[in-house]
Amino acid sequence: MYGLKRLLVLLGLAVFAGPAFAQAYPNKPVRIIVASGAGSGDDFVTRLLAERLSASLGQPFVVENRPGAGGVIAQTAVLKSPPDGYVLLLAGGSMAGARFVNAAATYDLLRDFTPISVVETSPFALVVNPALPVRNVKEFIAHARANPGKLTYGTIGAGQIPWWAVFQFNHMAGVNAVEVTYKTPAEATTDVIAGRLDYFVSALVGALGTKDKLRVLAVTSAERSAMLPDVPSMAEGGLPGYDMPAWRSIMGPAGMQPEVVAILNKAIQQALASPELRERFAKAGSVPLGSTPEELRKRYELWMGIFEKIAKNAGVKPQ
Repeated sequence: MYGLKRLLVLLGLAVFAGPAFAQAYPNKPVRIIVASGAGSGDDFVTRLLAERLSASLGQPFVVENRPGAGGVIAQTAVLKSPPDGYVLLLAGGSMAGARFVNAAATYDLLRDFTPISVVETSPFALVVNPALPVRNVKEFIAHARANPGKLTYGTIGAGQIPWWAVFQFNHMAGVNAVEVTYKTPAEATTDVIAGRLDYFVSALVGALGTKDKLRVLAVTSAERSAMLPDVPSMAEGGLPGYDMPAWRSIMGPAGMQPEVVAILNKAIQQALASPELRERFAKAGSVPLGSTPEELRKRYELWMGIFEKIAKNAGVKPQ
């Protein structure tokens, strides 16, 4: 009888230990690690979110930039951290395709990380040299097919969303063109304007700022962007089914307590509902997009399959 009573007491303590721990979270600063440098799109989104989380949860959410190795430095730092909720990762959608292009990405995305919430989504834009005799996606595809191997396209950073976007475009459109790699988007954009490069997948802000100097044919999302409302989606323009937006999420190390995940998820949803945050996101071409942890897990599962198929079609191997 004594043993039974003791067992019941222990079970009772186990039931209340989780919520008690969760109620104390956070009780010290939380770090959000970003795999790109200060001033990047990832950094911008993370700092806006961190401001709101700091205010709502009463502890500083500190942004820590750790660029390099295609994101693996930041990702590895998080997956090796204690799963207590005090080290988080700003994870891009491109992380779902990392293992198909980056030999250093040896982690298992669904095993080694805890999904917390999607944060936002934002399309890119297909821009072309204004001297080309094309006015829309259909005309551009026809022109490219009529000149196989003669057109050039720019890429920056293997495995990033613009990189995937242009490979998907070439495959779906049946376009054979020559890849030219660049260190920065500004360099590629300058060459499109100057006529040294035929096309490039650009950030919306970059496309908007230079739209009088180059031609913006389409956005890479399934729907139009409020930032460029007169520009059709790629699907509208002539590639039905094309959808390659950027999106960002918050992840943690594997093994986080569900109660802590729930606290973070709730705070993120509240932050994304903030009119101020939504307005600042909109000016950068971003659309707030929250989710449950399970929805984020399923999103990564879906996109891992999409990127695997693109890599296979393009003959891409991890390097």
